[in-house]
Amino acid sequence: MGKSVLVFISHSSEDKATLIEPIVTDLESCYINVWYDKRKIVPGDNLRKSILRDGLDKADIVLIFFTTKSLSSAWVDREVKHVLREEIKNGNNLDLRKIIAIFDSKETYEKISERYPELTDDLMHLMPSEYSKTHLGQLVSAIWSKYLALQGGDLETQRQLLLKDKEIFQKEKEIEKLSSQIKELKSKENNSSEFEYYFNSGKINDFIKEGETIITKGLIETNLVKNAKEALALGLLEIAPGNVRFARLTKKGTDFFKWKILNDKI
Repeated sequence: MGKSVLVFISHSSEDKATLIEPIVTDLESCYINVWYDKRKIVPGDNLRKSILRDGLDKADIVLIFFTTKSLSSAWVDREVKHVLREEIKNGNNLDLRKIIAIFDSKETYEKISERYPELTDDLMHLMPSEYSKTHLGQLVSAIWSKYLALQGGDLETQRQLLLKDKEIFQKEKEIEKLSSQIKELKSKENNSSEFEYYFNSGKINDFIKEGETIITKGLIETNLVKNAKEALALGLLEIAPGNVRFARLTKKGTDFFKWKILNDKI
């Protein structure tokens, strides 16, 4: 199959911090691959294509989190209608095979019944903001049950699929971690090469000599430190807020002096 079960999260952006992000973290700890807009969409992406085509259509399961806030969201309404259309198009109007709708209160459920009557026949899970591990267990069970039912086969086949998906998910996480470490190493290598050039160029020699003073003081008066203008141009210094006569080290400047010390540059 290539990937663990892919679950799309339909929700209001106003619920992210209080409800969605903790649940996303918990689902991932249960070997569930979550399509989460905050991670998947980058500036410049076509929102409609990213969410509807790359997210909803490719997902194995769609979790719709209904709250007072999401019921007021035009995007959530668009996502719900899109996935319902796709289900009906695929002949699933009596059995919404990839949808799990979640509500946070009785009042929310009543509004769902009026607006999306098709969803009320599907299994609903109460997911309050302060949900327990029991609620999480019910949700995870519902996700895997729907997913494995879609894959077909007997119980032993489904068990093997589940084990394989967990293995794949774990490997994906390991690869993601390694990729992050490689990027960090490359960044350090680039900085090292750049700092070597600054040091050997001779353009900031006087600035380097004042390094201990600059680090100790925090702020320096730019017209009293030679090569301060060059250091500003290289991004090693920045003008202090509220006073253009003074400057302070940037993170890059701090990293430069750390590099100098670690490499015994004198």
